[in-house]
Amino acid sequence: MRKQQNSIIRILIFVFAALIALTVIVGGIYLFVASRQLKEIQLQPTFSETSLEVGTQYTFKINTKPSKASVKKAKAVVDDPTSSFEINDNGEAVLTTGMTEGNVTVYVECKDVKSQVLTFSIVDSVARAQAEAAAQAEAQKEAEEAEAEAAAAEAEMPAKMYVKCKGDDVNVRSTNSTDGDVLGKAKKGEMFEKVEDVEDWTHIKYKDQDGYMKTEFLEEVSEEEYQTGGSESESEENTEEKKEEKKTEGENAEGQTDANATQSKEEAEAKAAADKAAQEQAAAAAAAAAAAAAPAQSYSLLGVSMTPAEYKYVLDAVRHATANGTDEECAQYHKEHHQSGDIMTILVGGGYREQTW
Repeated sequence: MRKQQNSIIRILIFVFAALIALTVIVGGIYLFVASRQLKEIQLQPTFSETSLEVGTQYTFKINTKPSKASVKKAKAVVDDPTSSFEINDNGEAVLTTGMTEGNVTVYVECKDVKSQVLTFSIVDSVARAQAEAAAQAEAQKEAEEAEAEAAAAEAEMPAKMYVKCKGDDVNVRSTNSTDGDVLGKAKKGEMFEKVEDVEDWTHIKYKDQDGYMKTEFLEEVSEEEYQTGGSESESEENTEEKKEEKKTEGENAEGQTDANATQSKEEAEAKAAADKAAQEQAAAAAAAAAAAAAPAQSYSLLGVSMTPAEYKYVLDAVRHATANGTDEECAQYHKEHHQSGDIMTILVGGGYREQTW
């Protein structure tokens, strides 16, 4: 009887120990599973750009909490149908942008856990550079056309004419008649802009109004003489001196020939044209000498040889897409994203090259 009781006690102890062991094992398994249960997903871009280039791959690290949580069943989601967003074998999320500009939104989710939602803009820097170059070329063309039209209009305008008073205290009248009102009196040597000849009168601009003087008291002068020596009135001393000269000269002053008293308009225009031609020749010679003395300089990028102006234009086309906008970064950006054909396209768009294909 005692032996039977001892056997029952041993069996109970064994069962109790087995239950304790099973509880410990189950609890350990539960704690192990709980320690690896996914609680949070964080997307970490491996790039610094906020504007993404079309047709380019960008990588994101997938960080989890706890760090050992499994994301094998995670799904990468993108809202742009032209772009793709997938998880590679290294556990990274890779975004491949489409070929159209716009916005793209991405995130990763696993079971009931979802990462933060990230939104980026997609740009086509080459197309934008080409459009900007075309706009600049069009603006330059319009400016050149406007300048040419202004020059043509100026050339069609009749040359201004100027006259100088030969007498003293000569009446300036409101009409081409001695019955016209006297607007004022012109001093000897006073100059005016000539409008036209009206019989034996000359139509002039007198103090911002139309005036008329007898042609016999006037002589034509060049624009240069009018601009440099024509004041509205002379000083009192000069006026008195000229009055005295008029009294002493008398009929001799009136009999002086027009050929000796005036400089013809044709002679003045011929002299001005000769001076202008000489200045243009001197400027052209100086420019040619400077060009001959300047050392030749060229640049090369992706096998395309360019002048300094072309090279700067090509770098400026992508300068906004670089971190600091330096020439080295722009050249590296072209090497990473473009080919020689893209360089030629940019130059054609900027009007530096002609399209040959």
